[in-house]
Amino acid sequence: MTKNPKITVFGAGVWGSVLAQHLAKKGCPVVLWEHFPHVINEIEKHDRHHPHIPHFRLDDSIRLTSSLEEAAKDIELGVLVISSKAVRKFAATLDAHLNGATFPLVSASKGLEDGTGDTVCEVFESALPRFKDMVMALSGPTFAIEIAHAVPSRIVLAGNNDAILKETRAVIDGFPLRVETSTDRRGVEWGGAAKNVFAIACGIVDGMPNLGINTKAALFTQAMREMNAIITAAGGKQETAYGLAAMGDLMLTGTGELSRNRKLGVKLAQGKAVSQARGEINTVTEGADSAECIFGLIAKKGINAPVSAAVRKIIHDGAPPQTLMAALGF
Repeated sequence: MTKNPKITVFGAGVWGSVLAQHLAKKGCPVVLWEHFPHVINEIEKHDRHHPHIPHFRLDDSIRLTSSLEEAAKDIELGVLVISSKAVRKFAATLDAHLNGATFPLVSASKGLEDGTGDTVCEVFESALPRFKDMVMALSGPTFAIEIAHAVPSRIVLAGNNDAILKETRAVIDGFPLRVETSTDRRGVEWGGAAKNVFAIACGIVDGMPNLGINTKAALFTQAMREMNAIITAAGGKQETAYGLAAMGDLMLTGTGELSRNRKLGVKLAQGKAVSQARGEINTVTEGADSAECIFGLIAKKGINAPVSAAVRKIIHDGAPPQTLMAALGF
């Protein structure tokens, strides 16, 4: 990989656009691709200002496109920022434009595939086996809007190939986004998926009457016990559970006003149905999708995880939000 590789960022949402900007400012030629042409049109219409990021304008050097053929040309490094539900289909579609080429790929998406329980990196490698060990996970406590406004942040890049991991870190690392590396890719991805489930629980606590910081502290403590058990049962390392991709990200998404999954929990605590709550948020809440996969693992491994089980009951069975309080012993 060259010092300033040609990079394509797949997904022009908030996180994808912020990463594209960060990489362009580091001197890399960047293509920002988006499946929906109206998103690109909206950005261009507003003089490259992203409609969902206040006071944020994409650098003129970034090439915007909704053509996958154009986006796939001569890639040296790819960054994947699309819904976990769409990854398998996207990989197959992308492959038609690659002519057998491979390149390091960074997944900045979180979540688990329904049915298989595979992580985003595993789904992509399953769809395109020649990319095995070339796919890395980028995960951690990072609200994109804060990075867009140069708030100092740390994140972890996890992969199975040390050489590629080191090269890719050098490309991404730079103020305000500092990058740590990990060889525990599976643990990092499971941590990123599980923390979204617990963020929903945090929102439920925040949204219910007569609860407070004491209750939230009890929830966080139990959530970390379960997070550790889930990550290690999935084949990850205990140290990952207490690192940026799990504990760090839970602290962010469980307390931050910008957290979509926490917002979902607040709406559920108000008595709204899951479909209504998700519709009002009008963006992806991965925790609601991951809850079933997380529950599948804890059931299979016999893990005592009452909070995870309670969130799954609330999301999938329509159980009342008080179910979470019972799980915490209140």
